[in-house]
Order: sequence, then C-alpha cells, then structure tokens
Amino acid sequence: MSRHPGNAFLCLTLALSAGTIAGCSQGTPGKEYFILEASRPSGVVQTPSDATLEVHLLNVDTAFASKNLVYRLGEFQYETDYYRQFLVAPGQMLTEKTRHWLADSGLFKQVLPPSSQITPTYSLQGIVTALYGDFTNESAPVAAMKIRYFLVRHGNDEGAIVFSQAYRVAQPISTRTAQALIEAFSKDLTDILTRLEDDLKK
Repeated sequence: MSRHPGNAFLCLTLALSAGTIAGCSQGTPGKEYFILEASRPSGVVQTPSDATLEVHLLNVDTAFASKNLVYRLGEFQYETDYYRQFLVAPGQMLTEKTRHWLADSGLFKQVLPPSSQITPTYSLQGIVTALYGDFTNESAPVAAMKIRYFLVRHGNDEGAIVFSQAYRVAQPISTRTAQALIEAFSKDLTDILTRLEDDLKK
C-alpha cells in the first residue's frame, strides 16, 4: 500500500477533473477529522427477549485499521490520506456504532458495556475487511465497506456460532470530497446495521 503524506484526496479530485494524477501539488492543508453516523429509523422496537448481548471490539484488516482515509486507485493500487482521518480508530468507532444500534433495537434485554462482569447470553464479534473510497471507476466512485459478524452463544454449548453473515455495501460518492466519502460510508454502515438487525430478528 502506498502511504504518501501529501494531500491525496485533493490531488485525486484535481487529477480526475484534469484527466491525470501526475504533477499535482498544493499547499499543505491542516488535518480534517471525521466520524461516521448510523441513522436508525424511528419506529416500533422489538419486544426484548431475556437474552443479553456483549459486542466485542471488531477486528479490522491491517490495510484499513489506521485512522487515515484509504483510497483505491487501481486494481492493486491504494493510497492513504494523512490529512483526512477518522477521529477514532475504525475498529473502535464501528464497534460503538454497532453496540448503540443494537441497544436501541430492543432485540435484547440488555446490551452490556465492555467492562461488564455479567456473563452474556450471546456475544457479537466481527471483522471489517473493506473500508475505502473506490476510485477505480472514475465516473462512478463508491465508498466500499464490508463487515462479517458472528453471533456466539454462551452456556451449555459455550462458544457455539449460531449466526454468521458478511455484509458488503458500496454507496455512490456524490462528489469527490472527503465529506461526501464520509456521508457515503455512513450510509454503508446504516445499511449494514439495518440488515444485521433484520437477520438477528430471525
């Protein structure tokens, strides 16, 4: 993976409009920080079961684990943006969003905090295998996100995986700006958590 500390996203924006990436040079900007938002639609929540849930810290593939935004420029070419970053590490941020979403869903009697001493009925684990802006198709860039979740049951069959599903979403990016990329990522996450909740209901 290429790790250039330059103004990658702005260079990419200008390059795409000019038809070339080479030779892009701009003044050094200040850093920008972003967080993702998952907007859960209002409505009737489920009648909670007696089950409790603990959401473990999601693992993130090393390529996407840093705070720097990542852009895919070609089949094997990626670049990180030193000046545009997530405010917190992706694994922690996506874990917190998942925990809050499921706590508001009403599917469980309680979604336990990480420090809880209570043995949960279930634990939710996950792996983030994609989190990048995909600019390989210049005319249709997308924000790619993929998370695989595992629901593990505790008790007599300790450690039994009762549910496993991978969710991949690629929302279109409206404009070639970091803000538009973050907005598309947020839509990705909302879509994934909506589908996760629907699957857990079953």
